[in-house]
Amino acid sequence: MPNERLTYLFFRYFQKTASREELDELMQLLDQPENEEAVNLLMEEAWLRFEPSANVFSHAQSERLLMKIQAAQPPAKRRSLWWRAAAAAAIILSLCAGWWAINRQPPVVTASRLFKNDAPPGGNKAVLTLADGTVVTLDSAGNQVIQQGSTTVSQRNGQLLYAAANNGTATISYNRLSTPRGGQFQVTLPDGSKVWLNAASSLRFPTAFTGKERNVEMTGEAYFEIAKDARKPFKVSVNDMTIEVLGTHFNVNAYTDEKKMAATLLEGAVRLTKGTEKAALKPGEQAQWASGGKAFTIAHPELDQVVAWKNGYFRFNGDNIVDIMKQLSRWYDIDAVYAGNMTMKDYSGYISRNSNISEVLKMLELTEDISFKIEGKKVTVTARR
Repeated sequence: MPNERLTYLFFRYFQKTASREELDELMQLLDQPENEEAVNLLMEEAWLRFEPSANVFSHAQSERLLMKIQAAQPPAKRRSLWWRAAAAAAIILSLCAGWWAINRQPPVVTASRLFKNDAPPGGNKAVLTLADGTVVTLDSAGNQVIQQGSTTVSQRNGQLLYAAANNGTATISYNRLSTPRGGQFQVTLPDGSKVWLNAASSLRFPTAFTGKERNVEMTGEAYFEIAKDARKPFKVSVNDMTIEVLGTHFNVNAYTDEKKMAATLLEGAVRLTKGTEKAALKPGEQAQWASGGKAFTIAHPELDQVVAWKNGYFRFNGDNIVDIMKQLSRWYDIDAVYAGNMTMKDYSGYISRNSNISEVLKMLELTEDISFKIEGKKVTVTARR
């Protein structure tokens, strides 16, 4: 249970009644590792106690407070940094809610003046290229029906739905669904399989599955929920690798600017083939193929991190700033440039993909290791030390 003094100071702060001396004392308590569990309990109680109408915790503010960005340093120092970040996040909440500010401002507060520009989050947008070369622009608002031979393509609520005639006479043609940077889209294939495309990705598929196999090609990142059909295995071709399934849920990350290609199985079973190398996955396993590699490596990642993008979040777990900026560049359609000697420290945390990029950058600045400046579509990342 939280000690009485910590509890008293914590809620004095959130009730706007704490003196400056009490605030200093609270910051010292937040910096003590032994208070970690107590503060977590107090945070939960605060979220339950304060009514949304009081304008204390908006949805975005709660996410910012939950964003536990920490630099990879020795355990004791790293934990201390998290508490400093938590305290800073609490201050951000008070500022965003229109409360009074204090002079003890962490870098994230003063750095916010650098964000004269901002980048909104990506959304449902894509381009569908038909077999005859016709290009159809897709977005969240569009509703349309396209007839391709005996296959009907419907766009509704940011999704595509393919319905092939079930009489064995479907005319086969190939479509390509492509998402730009800052876009994502979902498609239901003719067999009922569902595919979610992340930003800067593509899927090439037939308007009807005939024959003994269901074959598609992809680039970038996609999440698959494959309709079961024991008579017709489903095959995904990506970067000279083939993934074969019967009915399963899996994620494939094959961006060409990443150090490795990864296929992660959430449900069912898959077989992977690349050249003469083969691998079979069980649920919870991930097959990795490093750039320039010669064999598969099997890992056991955190599944919520793998599919966070599909569920509307960024989830970082020991990622360095360059890897993080790759994700942000795709989703916010920005380009990152680096200034100073960047240290490849690791960061962990999560935040909604519906946040503007400035919200994400502010959370990263809580580590006090890096700062950001947004100029149009360019984000400059500067090492502080």
